[in-house]
Amino acid sequence: MSRHLLLALAALTAISCDRDNLSALPDPGDLPAILEIGEMQVITQEALQEFKVSNDPAAWCAETDDQGRPRCFYGQLSSSDASYRGGATFTYKGTGERVCLIVDPETVYWSHSVAASNPSPDWKVPDIVTDDGDLDLFSGLSSYYTGSPGIEIGDFRGFYSDSQGREVEIEYGACFQRGARAGFSTAHAGRGTVEFCTVDTDQRAGVEYTAVLETFSVPFDDGALSFATMVVEGSCTDAAVAVDECTMRGESRTIDNEYVDCTPKLEQAFCDEKMTAFCCANPEMCGEADDPLTACKAAFGEDGNGDEITRDAWCASSGLCCDGAPEGVEE
Repeated sequence: MSRHLLLALAALTAISCDRDNLSALPDPGDLPAILEIGEMQVITQEALQEFKVSNDPAAWCAETDDQGRPRCFYGQLSSSDASYRGGATFTYKGTGERVCLIVDPETVYWSHSVAASNPSPDWKVPDIVTDDGDLDLFSGLSSYYTGSPGIEIGDFRGFYSDSQGREVEIEYGACFQRGARAGFSTAHAGRGTVEFCTVDTDQRAGVEYTAVLETFSVPFDDGALSFATMVVEGSCTDAAVAVDECTMRGESRTIDNEYVDCTPKLEQAFCDEKMTAFCCANPEMCGEADDPLTACKAAFGEDGNGDEITRDAWCASSGLCCDGAPEGVEE
């Protein structure tokens, strides 16, 4: 390599950009970058069903038992700078059986169908990506956790030196998420998507575990990452649990910790795979289609006579319109 090239590389290194892009985010106020929630209950599957039909999920979660433990938790985080990892932590006690950990960052995310021919009818309108955040879920025995609650986000990794003097990493985590590739157990769900894992607490009833919700990205629209989290008895694949985007609703909040209007309906439309119809009925909740007239043509379906269903009729039948149901129809 020539001397001149080496000098050029050295000069580029000297003037390299050290911006962490935090200045591009709106000011999230006094929201913490690292949050310690405390100990949470492990709720029963019956309690989960009660939660799903509650009118105010966050208020239901805030109810505590005689030990002061909330049923579940709704909260917000700000971003951290490049010098440390941000996120939230909480503890829970092993039941001696399997438990399901769930975290749902705001809001929802979907891939826009852009096929030139025969695009997927349910995903013709793009998502608004600026309102989505991402949290990565980890968990393990508290005795293996390397962080300091409320001060520093850690992990569940240990190290030792073998007989050859080589440093070997040991993974003590108990939260395994299977990816698309065989044998890949450290996958994460991604932006705006619910994340969950089953932790086997066999022979560890009453033993403390720590859950880590590590911030991967915060929404660009307000710089505040809203989320909801809970622990449920049983496996995440049990029929009574069956985790999806609608397991925990209403996690999207404003900077003042108020519900973002209509996001529960947005989540329901996502779970029902009615996003094109929802976006055409509520364009303010979605991204802008390249050709709205084409994307929304016959978006609401057809009636028994083959006529296109109108927006008002679809709103009345689905209950998924943000401006409320038409007169005479319950909200």
